[in-house]
Amino acid sequence: MLKRSMSERAWYPGYVLGIIGLVSIANYYDRNLITILVEPMKRDLHLSDADIGLLTGIGFALMYSILGIPMARLADRYGRAKLLGYVLALWSVMTVLSGRSVNLTTMLWARVGVGVGEAGGLPASHALVADYFAPARRGKALSVIGVCGALGISAALAGGGLINDSLGWRFAFYAGGLPGLALSALLLFTVRDFNSTSSPAAPQNRAPAVKLGSAFATLWHRRSYVHMCIGLALVCIGAYGQFAWTPAFLMRSYHMSAGQVGGYYSAAVGPASIVAMFIGGALNDWLVKRDKRWPLWILALCFASNVPLSLIFFLVHNFALAMILTVVTTVVGSLWVAPSYALVQSLAGPPLRAIAAAIFMMTVNIVGLGLGPYLTGVLSDALTPRFGADALTFSLCAVTMTCGIGAISLMWATRTVAADMDEAEMSPVGSTG
Repeated sequence: MLKRSMSERAWYPGYVLGIIGLVSIANYYDRNLITILVEPMKRDLHLSDADIGLLTGIGFALMYSILGIPMARLADRYGRAKLLGYVLALWSVMTVLSGRSVNLTTMLWARVGVGVGEAGGLPASHALVADYFAPARRGKALSVIGVCGALGISAALAGGGLINDSLGWRFAFYAGGLPGLALSALLLFTVRDFNSTSSPAAPQNRAPAVKLGSAFATLWHRRSYVHMCIGLALVCIGAYGQFAWTPAFLMRSYHMSAGQVGGYYSAAVGPASIVAMFIGGALNDWLVKRDKRWPLWILALCFASNVPLSLIFFLVHNFALAMILTVVTTVVGSLWVAPSYALVQSLAGPPLRAIAAAIFMMTVNIVGLGLGPYLTGVLSDALTPRFGADALTFSLCAVTMTCGIGAISLMWATRTVAADMDEAEMSPVGSTG
């Protein structure tokens, strides 16, 4: 009765968005905390750059990506809010266990566990937002989720670095995981699924889920969705490689501690990300009314311009300039988030919202998040005999080039995006037409 009575209030969609925003903060803190702890973990656990790349990349991304689709199916069938509460509890526990790791193997298993839990986070969150907010407001609502993700990243960089310097890297993991357990209980007891009329778990009150094969066929038929997935997968090799290794690059290049880098870097990244998320969502909602190709133009422009800006960042050895460029590249590199998330939902249609988000994230994360940090670490190890301390710099420059390649696929998607969005709107049951 509590859930039902609350959900009838005008303020309730805003409350749901607020809870999902807190979940997003926990999600991005737990996922990205490891990036500021690379150097102390590498020292204490006797890891190579390739090992670190495994932990920050494919070790997390594989299960996170593969399980996204079955998690999305569970969310669509049994309740998006309920699934989100359970997976939040799971990844929070595994974050705490990350702090108990004693070697590469135990840390790898902990990271796999975080990936398993977080696999259900994004599809369920985005589907809930799409349920509670109409298309005209969806870009702004999703940008709020993006802003909360930016806050989580900032907390991981600044808070994690400071905790490391004062208490050690293990306590940074403890501080990240424990609050998620309390948030999980709040979500489970106060957030209901939009399309149920009595109990969120009552299957008779739910629309039948589209068969998985039909979902794949429908989305494959929408060519702009396919090209967007390919393009973002390619650009995210460079983007995720940069993000995972930039704190370590700053520590090595400027001989700073995790706390120092975390403080400066989060001060640059946090506000810039928040501004970019809001601008991206508002810009998307404004421009898409004028031309449905604008979200893809925004994505292509962001990633194409990232290449020269990033090369300057890595090759010019000046910390003040590096922080200025961090602000610029963060704004440019964050504008794409809300437009891409909103476009996925617009190309999916209501019954495919969670599954479309899961397929999109599976593609982006297996290729981008999985390979980007790992390839950067492997290449750094391979270049070390020749370039020494500069090996990581040249490795990061190399992976950055994928951003320009992926932008080409994003431009290719503009050819059919308008027709694909119209089809999704007219075929709500996921028919391929």
